[in-house]
Formats: sequence, structure tokens, C-alpha cells
Amino acid sequence: MLNTYTAIINAYTIIIMELDFDPAKNAANIVKHGISLEDALLVYNAPNKITLHSPRSSENRLMDIAMVEVAGVILVLAYVIRGNTVRAISLRRASKAERRLYEQAQQN
Repeated sequence: MLNTYTAIINAYTIIIMELDFDPAKNAANIVKHGISLEDALLVYNAPNKITLHSPRSSENRLMDIAMVEVAGVILVLAYVIRGNTVRAISLRRASKAERRLYEQAQQN
């Protein structure tokens, strides 16, 4: 008798997201929060992030909250998706309420 094995292979579509931001907005973000928008993909690509919707009248903004190992802190990224581009709006340290929300999500 022959043993037949069926392998189920999960196929994933990998989409490479590009990062975009306004240079003037980046300079303002560095002054205000001490963090460059160039680091936005660290939060966007974090496997343990939580994503919240932050709707605005003109666009559907998203907000990711994640612990970033490089910085060792919980950061919040506000952004919009345009095609395959992450358009970073703001990157900052999480507030106390956001840290609590993130920690609760990690426990579930």
C-alpha cells in the first residue's frame, strides 16, 4: 500500500510598499517629535502592530501603533495608502492611552 501525502501550501502575495512623505512635513516632524518620517516603515512593517482607522473628511487615514525594537519604544504612525505607497503624515511616541491600548492588544 502506498502512502499518499497531500501538502497544502499557503501562497502569499508580497506587495512591496514604498514610503513617501513631504520633506517639509518631515522637518517639522523631527522638530516636534524628534523622529524622522524616514523611519515610518519600521512601524508599518512591524509584525505586532495594531491598526486603527482615523477618518478625516478628505481621506481615510490609518494609524499604526507598534513597539519598534530599534528605538525600544512604542511609536504611532499616521498615514494614508495610495496604491503601493505609504504616505507618512506623522510619526511620534505613543501617548499613555495609546501605550495602554497597544499593551492590552498584545495580551489578547
